[in-house]
Amino acid sequence: MSTVLWANHLLNNGEVASDESDKWALYKHADKLDKLASVAGLEPFSSLLDHTDMQFNLGDDELPDEIQSTNKLMARDGVWKSAEDALGILNGLLTAITTEKPRFGVLKNDYDAVVAELSESIEYAKKARKLGVKFNFSVVM
Repeated sequence: MSTVLWANHLLNNGEVASDESDKWALYKHADKLDKLASVAGLEPFSSLLDHTDMQFNLGDDELPDEIQSTNKLMARDGVWKSAEDALGILNGLLTAITTEKPRFGVLKNDYDAVVAELSESIEYAKKARKLGVKFNFSVVM
């Protein structure tokens, strides 16, 4: 089982909507994306990541009685950014990456996957902005 990121919206009714598209390269290279964000003067990429799902899948914690899913808990207690803030980070990273063309990986360069996943995420964050809702990436196992 691999760990990936899913892009999410926190809808105005309190529900979470996910693109359910596995973003393995963004997860794998999150530390490098944080370093690139720092150099570019952006908030860290990791500030968009919510670990609620992973914490419950790895731990012995039980969901609170009134909550039936990790999505409900993430909606209530998770890490969320405004779509505008998320787009600032994602667009800034995409610009830095396509300008500098850094290598992602030692044996295999995941550059194309990182660019594709960032581009897909930007489109999902644009939808969040249009809807006036918040955005995050959930870390999913």
